[in-house]
Amino acid sequence: MSSPKIRLAPEQKEKLLRNIWLLHDGRWFLKSVEQFGFDAATKLNLAVVKSIARTEMRQLLAETSFGEVRNTKDLQALMEIASLLYFPEEHKYEFKVLDNNTFVGHVLECYVHKMVSKAGTTAIHRCAARLRFYSWCQAMRLDGEVMNEKDTNNCNGTCDIIFKIKW
Repeated sequence: MSSPKIRLAPEQKEKLLRNIWLLHDGRWFLKSVEQFGFDAATKLNLAVVKSIARTEMRQLLAETSFGEVRNTKDLQALMEIASLLYFPEEHKYEFKVLDNNTFVGHVLECYVHKMVSKAGTTAIHRCAARLRFYSWCQAMRLDGEVMNEKDTNNCNGTCDIIFKIKW
C-alpha cells in the first residue's frame, strides 16, 4: 500500500509559510522573554528587526529588478509590493502620497498590536514599525526620516507612519 501523493497549491504553500513565520516570530520572542527577561528580549527583537528589514528590502529589490526608487510614487509602488509580501493579511493599512517628499502609511488595524494585546503586554511592548521602515529606506538608499508618534501602549492598534524623503 502506497502513501497518497499530496500536492499543495501555491496558495496553500504561501499560507503555511506565512503562518509558520508568524508563529516562529512570536515563539522566538516568548522564549527570549522567558530566558532573558522582557527588556533584553525587546532589545534583541529590535536589533533583529533592524537587520532583517534591510535584508527584506534588498532581496525584494533584487528579485523584482525594481531599480532605483526616485520619487514618492516609486516609493508607494514598492511599499505596496513589500506590504503584500511581508505583512499578514490581518494587518490592515493604506498608503498615501502627501507631497513630493512625504509619504504616509496609515495603519487601520495593527496585527502586532492585536497579538500583543492578547498577551497582555501592550503597556511594555515596543513597536518596531518605525525601525523596520527606516531600515527599508536605508536598503533603498533613501535619505530622510521615518516618524511614528505612537507606540504599542498608546496606539490602540492604529497609527500613522510618516516618511519624509529628501530626493
